[in-house]
Amino acid sequence: MPAEAPRGRVVVLSPHPDDAVWSLGSGLVPWAGGRQIVLLSLFAGDAGPAIARAHASEQRWRCFASPGQRRQEDQRAAALLGCACSSLGAQDAALRLDGHGEFLHASPQSLFLTPDPAAWPEPDPGLLQRLRGCLRPQDVLCAPLAIGAHVDHCLTHRLARALDHRLFFYSDFPYVEQCSPQRELEHMQALGLRLRPRDIACSWSRWREAALCYRSQVLMLFGSQGRFLDALKRHSRAQGERAFCRIWSTRAM
Repeated sequence: MPAEAPRGRVVVLSPHPDDAVWSLGSGLVPWAGGRQIVLLSLFAGDAGPAIARAHASEQRWRCFASPGQRRQEDQRAAALLGCACSSLGAQDAALRLDGHGEFLHASPQSLFLTPDPAAWPEPDPGLLQRLRGCLRPQDVLCAPLAIGAHVDHCLTHRLARALDHRLFFYSDFPYVEQCSPQRELEHMQALGLRLRPRDIACSWSRWREAALCYRSQVLMLFGSQGRFLDALKRHSRAQGERAFCRIWSTRAM
């Protein structure tokens, strides 16, 4: 990354606790080049009264772990990587309510939008204002490409592109695992982006250790630690102690 004056932070926008660390791992540190790294989770706020209903057996998919527990997992992972950690405080889509006090999304499938970015919802202006308040003019941002079209990932992507900061992108794990390289490029084209990849060599053991801090989500999404690590190893292209973090840029690095 080119030098900046004054030197800004690297702020990684993570839709939820786990997304940034799972996707980028220990590659964040060499990429940041000595800048402070802040992991900022957008949709990690407390659920209020909805949390009680989310623990009902038929609603268990909404909240395998409380938002507070997920933020604690995020803090442990950030500490292992030497990063700061914060939350914007908005609620996870699975826990958001409509104007009648009912859950906004009826099923896990309804959390996923059409792949066409033109059909994605506009972010709430108040949320954009809160995000601006967390940033400094010199900050460099890294945001998800919203591969998989989870609604919170789509909103995070659109929020990032509404800002004036220099912006980089990452491919969302685990959703990118279900996407061929050709489909990944087609997704970027649909977003109106012409991006260049940069692969950063990093430590597999540090990535693995930090990723496993999100134990609640490992078990919910993968069922076992072994299946999770197999997928993460493919994503990071780990061989022995060496892994690779890929970051996408609209400019030459």
